[in-house]
Amino acid sequence: MRPERIEQLIHFYRDMLRIRYFEEKILNHMLPNRLFRGSSHLCIGQEAVSVGAVHAMEEEDYLFTTHRNHGHTLARGMDLEGAFAEIMGRTTGVCRGRGGSMHLADASLGILGANPVVGSNIPMATGAALALKMQGRKGIVVCFFGEGAMNTGACHEAFNMAALWDLPVVFVCENNKYAISVAEDISMSDHELQDRAVGYGMESYRLDGMNVLEVYDFCSATFGRTRRTSRPALLVFDTYRFVGHHTSDSERYRPKDEAIEVFREKDPIHFVEREFLEDCHVDPEQAVDIRIDIKQEVESAFERALEAPWPDPATLTQGLWAESEVTCGD
Repeated sequence: MRPERIEQLIHFYRDMLRIRYFEEKILNHMLPNRLFRGSSHLCIGQEAVSVGAVHAMEEEDYLFTTHRNHGHTLARGMDLEGAFAEIMGRTTGVCRGRGGSMHLADASLGILGANPVVGSNIPMATGAALALKMQGRKGIVVCFFGEGAMNTGACHEAFNMAALWDLPVVFVCENNKYAISVAEDISMSDHELQDRAVGYGMESYRLDGMNVLEVYDFCSATFGRTRRTSRPALLVFDTYRFVGHHTSDSERYRPKDEAIEVFREKDPIHFVEREFLEDCHVDPEQAVDIRIDIKQEVESAFERALEAPWPDPATLTQGLWAESEVTCGD
C-alpha cells in the first residue's frame, strides 16, 4: 500500500474512533446518568459509511442527515464539545441547546440539518440541489437515510424530481437491516434496493458499507460524476448497527447473539486495524497511541460541555421566527 494511502487510512481510523467513543460516551455515561432528555440514535457499527462518504465531499457541498446523525456530522468536522453540549441542551451546543440529538446542524460546515421524520430529508436535499442548480453554484448535495426511508412516498417523489430535472444530489442509503424493529426481509418485496433507482434513470450501486476504503473510493468517483454531469445517483451501503434503534431499545426483535456475531466478523474499526496493522506493517503501538489520544480528546470535550450553562428561560422564544422592522402597509 502506498505511503499516502496508509496516511489516509490512519486518518479514517482516527475519525472512526472519534465517532465510536462519542457514541459510547452517550450510551455508557450520559444515558445512565440521565444527562439528556428523549432518545438518541447511535451509529455504532456504521462508522465506515459516515467517514468514507463524508470525506469524499468537498468544501462547497451540502449534507442532509437523519435522526442517526452523529457519525455524519462529526466526520464533517462538527465540534465535539458543541455536539455533546447540544445533546445535553446546553447553551454552547451547536444549536444553542435547542435542537438536541436529532437536530444537529452547522451551516458553516454545509450541514443543513438532521431531521428525525423518516424520509423527510430526501425531498429537502432535492430542493437544496435545485437551488444550487438555479443559482449556478458549485457543489453537490449528499443525503443520508436508512433503508426504511426507501419505502416512503416522499423518497420516490424526490428520486423522480431529481432525475427529471438533472439535479446534483447523491442519495446514500445506509442499509442496516432494521427499520426500527422491522427486518428488511419482512418489509420489502424486493431486496435489491439499488434497482429502485433504475425506474428513474439514475445510476445506482450496492456496496460493502463496513469497508471504509471501498466507501470512500466509490463515493469519490460517484460524487465526481455528479459534479460533472449534474445527474443524481443512488448508493446503497450494506452496514449494521451494533446497538438498538435508540438508547432505550431492548432489541427483542433481533435473533439472539446476531449483533455479537456480526461485530466479531465485520466491525469496521477492526477492519481498519487489520488493514494497517497486518497488511501495512504499521507498529501496533501506533494504534494504541491513537486510541488513547482520541479517547482523551472525546473525554475532554465531554467534560467541557458538562460545565456549560443551561439556557435562560427568558430566551425561550428566541429563534422561533425572523425578526423584521417591516410592518403591514409599508
